[in-house]
Amino acid sequence: MTHRGTDTPVCLLKKATDKSVCVTTRRRFIQAASAAIAAPALAEQPVTSKPLIGIQIAGHSLLDEGMERCLDTIQSTCRANAIFLYSHSYYAAHSRPPEVYADHGVPIKDERGRKITRVWLKHHDSAFKNTSLRVLKPSADEEYGDRDLFAEVSGAVRKRGLKFYARILEPGSNELRGRVPNFERAMSVGLDGKVSSQPCRNNPEWIGFWDALVDDTLRSYPLDGYQWGAERAGPLSSLLWKGAVPFCFCTHCEERAKREGVRIARAREGFAELHALITKVRAGGAAPADGIFTHVLRVLMKFPEVLAWDYQWRVALEEQGRRTHALVKAARPSAPVGRHFDHQNTSWDALYLAQWSYADVTPYTDFIKPILYHDILAPRLLAYHLEELKKGPLAELSLQQVLEMHYAMRGYDPKLQPKLDELASRGMDPEYVGIETKRIVDVVQGKCAVVPGIGVDVPNNIHSGRPGGPKEKRFVTQPVSLQAAVKQAFNAGASGILISREYDEMRIENLKAIGTTLRELGKA
Repeated sequence: MTHRGTDTPVCLLKKATDKSVCVTTRRRFIQAASAAIAAPALAEQPVTSKPLIGIQIAGHSLLDEGMERCLDTIQSTCRANAIFLYSHSYYAAHSRPPEVYADHGVPIKDERGRKITRVWLKHHDSAFKNTSLRVLKPSADEEYGDRDLFAEVSGAVRKRGLKFYARILEPGSNELRGRVPNFERAMSVGLDGKVSSQPCRNNPEWIGFWDALVDDTLRSYPLDGYQWGAERAGPLSSLLWKGAVPFCFCTHCEERAKREGVRIARAREGFAELHALITKVRAGGAAPADGIFTHVLRVLMKFPEVLAWDYQWRVALEEQGRRTHALVKAARPSAPVGRHFDHQNTSWDALYLAQWSYADVTPYTDFIKPILYHDILAPRLLAYHLEELKKGPLAELSLQQVLEMHYAMRGYDPKLQPKLDELASRGMDPEYVGIETKRIVDVVQGKCAVVPGIGVDVPNNIHSGRPGGPKEKRFVTQPVSLQAAVKQAFNAGASGILISREYDEMRIENLKAIGTTLRELGKA
């Protein structure tokens, strides 16, 4: 572990968050990524122009399979040149049955009942001076809790010419419970006054905690890059898609609303009326005489404060993004900062996409990693988008009509993409990867790199918790489809790819297929 530096000067953070700086072109990103491959043990070798080929992996995979054996497998199959390792695997897919894991030549362990550590590095308690939240040290009964995996990986990848990126997803209450004392102090508050599952990004406790995680990680380990994400839906999207209680109405958010001129009482009244409507419709109640969708629009027109409130949620998220970028650059100026966007954000939440374009994040993002897992998107699209909207604001349409509207709005070819009765089993055509990659590339106009996440054998657990629903099972990606997805990404202008979701799910056959395709394309 390297020696921790001094606290970041406020002036440096202010400078780094200025929109006039921090704009990294795709060319600069690729140069930085290539340089990281060659440094420092291979510094005497010429820098190549190969794109970033990353692979996402959880800490226990490296240790279960053995560090050197695991890295050998990765380099000899998919030809990855970067390891993306969870720093805090609060969102890691643990506790799953053996059948969803791939055979990598070592015995597959049953994750159910295993108590694996969720913290893969060592923190300095002094870094968390601005918050009462703390990362608990692993308990004695947590497997691998005594290992400093980030220190171990740093040494192992250097001699192989691999880059080492940390990755983290912003945790919610379910992930923080039992692992971060006092986490309740940082959570959002619903319209009903109850604590919700999301952290509140206007809460000083959360700001202090998140910033400490980022700063301490980057100042403690010689990382080549950092990727972060927040798999969250805003209050309006959560209401329209899931019928959730609107949030966040804590004192910090209300203070922000006052500063921005948003009338709090009107926002509360509008959200309450809209929530009552969606709750009634989802419960099978009678629809308004003039139509459900019409009434949704009427509430939004009557109470524009609802949209204003929702927008402030997104602004706070982007402020977190600016701080994250500034903290990383202050600690390691050459380290690229990546932004992970999940399926809801990339593929169906029009509200989220309307609030803030990809172009808007480029001043504080060196590369965008959109989740473009084409196979698993199909059942997710059905369960999380079509069926949910059918229960609420689009109840007057059939599922078929909602699907046709979605394909038309996103520009997908309905002749290539799955029909309604195929969504749960077939997967999306790789065309989806090309269309969404090109969309982002065209929007950012070279101001940051685009590195799409290509899904490999991501399990389907969407209906596993529903009565009569199937158990979690592997959604097998076919090599020919996977190869087409990789080609679609690069043909659309991608600066690299991130092999996703988790290494322990990926079949060797598919890892080899990716490596073969990359060599054919001259990318590896």
